[in-house]
Amino acid sequence: MTEAVASLCRFAAAAAVGDATAARRAARAARRAHVPRRATEEVALMLVLYAGFPAALEALRALGAAWPGAAHATREGSQRLWTRRGERLARRVYGPVLPRLLRAVRALHPDLATWMIEHGYGRVLARPGLTARVRELVTVSALAATGWRRQLVSHLLGARRLGAAPRDIRAALAHGSRVAGPARGAARAAWAEAFPQATALSRTRASTRTRSG
Repeated sequence: MTEAVASLCRFAAAAAVGDATAARRAARAARRAHVPRRATEEVALMLVLYAGFPAALEALRALGAAWPGAAHATREGSQRLWTRRGERLARRVYGPVLPRLLRAVRALHPDLATWMIEHGYGRVLARPGLTARVRELVTVSALAATGWRRQLVSHLLGARRLGAAPRDIRAALAHGSRVAGPARGAARAAWAEAFPQATALSRTRASTRTRSG
């Protein structure tokens, strides 16, 4: 994982749990790594989905303190556009399980399924400013920090579907886990559920090293 992407993952994780000092430190690291300021703004805006408006507001506040600058409004588009590009991105993230996922969310509440595609994927995650792959890695960090295991499993797999290298996915998970506190166990459990073969292989290697020692 490049330092640029790592700094964005650290920024997302710190801001998601309300650690303003760490968020400012990560924002300064992003600036040193020549990350465009807009990319860091996009990470802050993503937190609306994973940690709520308070986290997004405080993330932007931390960014402004560490990296002064003015954000600019973007062309918002239309409901039809958001739905179309949201469906397209969701298919890339969830692959063949998307229809089953949408049925499950509709069973919880039909409006939530609409919001997920139209607002979550179409209006927020499909915005320009960050690639879909980097957004998934940032999402992994934010969800690891906040401890939402079920959603974290989905986005660990989503990052892989979008072509992220396993080492980068693990690094994103680690950046979030470092600030997770009691939620750290959820991150470990999510990794084991998403990648059981890799987890089993790691345990076998650890057991071999123990016996050899």
